[in-house]
Amino acid sequence: MYFITIFTFVKNNLNKNVRFAKFLLLTIILGISGYAAEAQFRRSEANKTVTFEELYNDPYDINKLFIGITPLYGDIHVTNITSGFGLDATYYQNDFMHFKASARVPYFSGSDFARNAANKSDNFDGRARSFLYIEASASYHIWDKEQESKSKIALYSKNYKGAQWAAKVPQVAEIPNKRREILFARLGGVYYETTSELSRAIAAQGVEVTGTATTEGGAEISNTISGETEDAIFGNVLGYGVSVGGGLTWMKNFAAKPDKTYEELVDDHVLTTFLDLFIFPVVTVEDFFYNPTPDASSVFYKYDGSQINTFMFGGRLGIEGHFNRTLGWGYGAELGVRPGLEKRGFYGMIKIIFPLYGTKLDYKVEAFGR
Repeated sequence: MYFITIFTFVKNNLNKNVRFAKFLLLTIILGISGYAAEAQFRRSEANKTVTFEELYNDPYDINKLFIGITPLYGDIHVTNITSGFGLDATYYQNDFMHFKASARVPYFSGSDFARNAANKSDNFDGRARSFLYIEASASYHIWDKEQESKSKIALYSKNYKGAQWAAKVPQVAEIPNKRREILFARLGGVYYETTSELSRAIAAQGVEVTGTATTEGGAEISNTISGETEDAIFGNVLGYGVSVGGGLTWMKNFAAKPDKTYEELVDDHVLTTFLDLFIFPVVTVEDFFYNPTPDASSVFYKYDGSQINTFMFGGRLGIEGHFNRTLGWGYGAELGVRPGLEKRGFYGMIKIIFPLYGTKLDYKVEAFGR
């Protein structure tokens, strides 16, 4: 009994000592890790000190003219979906005005969904219009001012090779520079035409559209469409009018050379946000031909497109940007309501511009006599 008591006492104290040893070891490990992390933090803080030589910093010294190709755009409208290409141009008239123009068309019939479906439909007859969108605008600068700013630019070195750069968390330098800010108001003109899916608009509006046809015997017959039909009905919609709105543009044109092994630090981004109101006094639904029973008859009825309701007011909110370079790229996106078929106006659009060519339009060469 005496020996059992001694064994139990030794065992309990040994277990306590083991737990204490584990606690002490864990404390030492955490202390060493914390010290190493703190030392690493001190080294990283020291590495974050970057001095640089300013190469240029003038947001007013930008290219005057930008002309670019839009190799890809996507336009999702509730009556048609298209993708294709186009052209974009922007011209800055000193510091008080700038002008913009753009045009977009589909790649081919297959990238113009409503037109492609109409051409394949047994119920449709006539011309299915290809999507076309053209816009031009003039903007007046309400204010055009310069202010102090900063840019966060990732530090990159040619010493970073392939996977090393991909796996690296880049350091970021906060560089002070100047920013140009423009608040503008603009007025523009817009024209578009497209094949549209009409049957859902007819159903949503609750209207009746009457069509007439002439039989082989010369008798005139009629048919009325009301509500959504089993087969889609297609027709052409076109509209034109004005856009009235404005926006805010931020410009930077900065470059610096660090005194270490890093590459040049550049920020020459031009970013614009905008809001426009559409006013289209002309929105036309062209007369369309539709055969409600293609399996039983070859007769196409001509329907009066003016019996389908349209609307003239819409709007959009968007963003666009590009870079102040001789050869660069740009982008744009907008969301809104495009005037057209009543209750079928919502749309979204994105685009990429590349290549984008920029020039100052200054071809003078100074000449001096000897």
